[in-house]
Order: sequence, then C-alpha cells, then structure tokens
Amino acid sequence: MDRYAIVTVGKIHSGQSTFAKELHHHLSNSHIIDQDNQATFINTYYKDMLPEEGPNVLKYVVS
Repeated sequence: MDRYAIVTVGKIHSGQSTFAKELHHHLSNSHIIDQDNQATFINTYYKDMLPEEGPNVLKYVVS
C-alpha cells in the first residue's frame, strides 16, 4: 500500500480543515492531523513549554 502525506496551507479560515475532512471521506484508511488540536493539547497540558513571547512553534515541531 502506498502512503501519502497531504499538507494543506492557507490563511486562517480559508477552508483547509473543510478540505481535509472532505478528502478524508474519499480516501480509505486516512487520518487527519490538525495542528489546532495539537495546540489545544499543548496549551492545556504543557503550558510551561510555551514561549513567553511569539507564536507557539511547538505545534509545528510536533507535526
């Protein structure tokens, strides 16, 4: 079985999640990794790992 990683990039609220969910319905055995979910998890359980200033770059490293 071939494996693919499909990455969506775009401005906030431009439809990446909607596109990913629709694609997920058409691809068997697929998974969605959402950085917003990762950020929520990090912000909830690992607050001491967040930078005091600037963006939460840790969520990008996790992906």
